[in-house]
Amino acid sequence: MQDFIRDNMILGMKPLAGVHRFSVNGKISGNLAAIHEIENAVPVIVSPIGCGFHYRNSARSRNTSFSELECVNMNNEDVIFGSEAKLKKLLRHIDQEQKPEIIFVLPSVVSDVINDDLEGVVLEMQKELKAKIIPVRSQVFSHMDKTNATKRLKEKAAQGCGAPSKKSGVDYKGCGYVEVMEALVDFVMEPQEVEPLTINVESFIWGFGGNHKLACMKKMFAKLGIKINVLLPACSLEDIKQAPRAALNIVRRKNWADKMQEKFGTPYLHIMDMMEWHGLNGITEFYLQIGKALGIEEKVRQLLAVERKNIEELYEEYRNKFASKNFCLFTGMLAGLPDMMKALEMDYGFSLKKICITLNPGFQKECGLDDKFMQLLYAKLDDAKKYIGSQADILLNPTGEEIKKAVASCDFIITGSDADKGKYGKTILPLYLDSSVFDYASFVENMKSFAKIIDAPEVVGEHLLLNRLTFDKVFFPLEANDENTHASREMYARMWRKRRL
Repeated sequence: MQDFIRDNMILGMKPLAGVHRFSVNGKISGNLAAIHEIENAVPVIVSPIGCGFHYRNSARSRNTSFSELECVNMNNEDVIFGSEAKLKKLLRHIDQEQKPEIIFVLPSVVSDVINDDLEGVVLEMQKELKAKIIPVRSQVFSHMDKTNATKRLKEKAAQGCGAPSKKSGVDYKGCGYVEVMEALVDFVMEPQEVEPLTINVESFIWGFGGNHKLACMKKMFAKLGIKINVLLPACSLEDIKQAPRAALNIVRRKNWADKMQEKFGTPYLHIMDMMEWHGLNGITEFYLQIGKALGIEEKVRQLLAVERKNIEELYEEYRNKFASKNFCLFTGMLAGLPDMMKALEMDYGFSLKKICITLNPGFQKECGLDDKFMQLLYAKLDDAKKYIGSQADILLNPTGEEIKKAVASCDFIITGSDADKGKYGKTILPLYLDSSVFDYASFVENMKSFAKIIDAPEVVGEHLLLNRLTFDKVFFPLEANDENTHASREMYARMWRKRRL
């Protein structure tokens, strides 16, 4: 019980971006995230038990549900001579006892190293088993590498404020999730006659309140006369076979959509960064893009005008309320800050008076950025202020005293999940970067939740015991004097990115 409470406390304090970058799961976690959305599917991991079940030992998965897994349980002999015989025996057992529709055969580091012929085993066994067997091809390295991370930064820096987003050249591996999606394209989907006004929607990675977002999206599509063919991969084997029947894919990870477009000709709309579709105008542009792809742009435009008119009065009421107060924003972002400022000031109507940026001092080196590029990032902040009409005073790496003065000049604090901000004695508005929604009514509901906090301000966390500790101001919740953890982080930065610092 104590371990459970401690995990939840740390997860509640630790920013998601930090957890994702420094508590990286192996790709088996992503494999399982996709497979467990599929009806009557069983994953088989070709690995030793320890390798196969490590996915529980991570800050990002300790509190998720346990998975029903099967494992080949490789030993030293299997590593030397191969595990094909064990895998065949296990597949027969699963097919007879569990009677699944689909069996996924997942590679591991061990099976990759010894080059086990998993696809050959699947091809041989498919003749005698009732279940559809799907080999998941290993991409070896399934996390975004340093090259693509830097490429994405440069794309964001080059994109003008208010300009429509362009197709990204970044290769999103998807931490094992995309491997399964590509396997569905390769081994399950079948050619179909395309049905007009039908779409597939990827069911994964929609952020905070994802199920609600998808439900509201479905209602909007129904009003527009657009039919959802399949929610991928949260469906059955038969549904997945018929996925190419759709006229358009709405996707969060584009690699598998590229493969599907190449094989079946299905175009797609890539939602790479939800902040780019934020606010009423972002929602409007989202559906207009879909309408354009399906040939009903004018119909969509007319219906959206009616839908938007229904919430305009309440929307303006909340905007006026937010504009009457002053807000201090805390962030560690630089490249993404212009989008955040636009969302807060233009979409919500917040009046940002101070923006405190606490930047990782090793940011430039760790991301491999030269001085010219850093100047481009700073210049984009100035451009964003002009485009938005922002009067915010931006403080880069402010001292403790400067932060106190900034907070004192404002009515409220806007921040992420950094629990230590309560020590400043002001009411905090939580900032969720993945709270973008895809219908007007839900966006106004977001505004309503902020309005409730403003109408009934409450200082939370001012007297917490954690405020008596000295946390590192950049890498919260690391303690400032925790030399071992800081050294581990530095080692991670060197090894993971394979770059000399």
